[in-house]
Amino acid sequence: MSAFDQKSCSYHENAHVQKDSAALVAEWLLASKQRGRCLEFGAGTGNLTQFLIPQFDHVEATDIAPRMVAEGLKRYPAANWSVCDAWTPHQTPETWDLITSASMLQWSPAPANTLRRWAQLLRPGGRIISGIYIAPSLPELATLLPSASKFHWLSTGDWSQAIREAGLKLLRVEPTSQHYTYPSAHALMRRLHNTGVALTKSPLPIYQMKRLLQEYDRLFACDGGVNATWTTLRIEAIKPYANTP
Repeated sequence: MSAFDQKSCSYHENAHVQKDSAALVAEWLLASKQRGRCLEFGAGTGNLTQFLIPQFDHVEATDIAPRMVAEGLKRYPAANWSVCDAWTPHQTPETWDLITSASMLQWSPAPANTLRRWAQLLRPGGRIISGIYIAPSLPELATLLPSASKFHWLSTGDWSQAIREAGLKLLRVEPTSQHYTYPSAHALMRRLHNTGVALTKSPLPIYQMKRLLQEYDRLFACDGGVNATWTTLRIEAIKPYANTP
């Protein structure tokens, strides 16, 4: 069972950053007024799914974590929920009008390959709208983590290039940074832990984690606690029709 799946009971209440990212993606989705068939990857417990249900004729909400799918189904039963690996999806080609995701695509081990597979599932003229964490996200934490454990966020340019490599036409990109306040560094770490985010491949020794928390509290103090920064990139692309440049 993955760390993400293990947090199915605590994820929804702690996913405040993910909810904000989903709301950003939903702004573009609602403005597009697109209907038809929608496929969502990395649906989790339904932060984005709730916005899709009123707009599309069919919503397929998928996640690789079975327990997350079960939680999402409880919250938003109007969607069709299923377990699916977003990196290697087994869906019928050219059957979807929109593919979307929020707070998930940044974890892809090969972004251009993933987007190429998604593009194969779109009908010509179909779109991808996604919210992706990019640099700078958690830069405060990155200054304190061991170099081998730092997050390797891609940039706006990296994602724009991945879209083009996937054979898609880029329509628009927009990064948005938001600053969040937590009572302490420990409270921030608990939030991350309860959403299944692993800071390092293996747990830090207790003394090292304690020192990290103390330094975070000292360096990034603000009114009300400590700051943490997240940057969400909204990106929209279209699958060209045949013979379209």
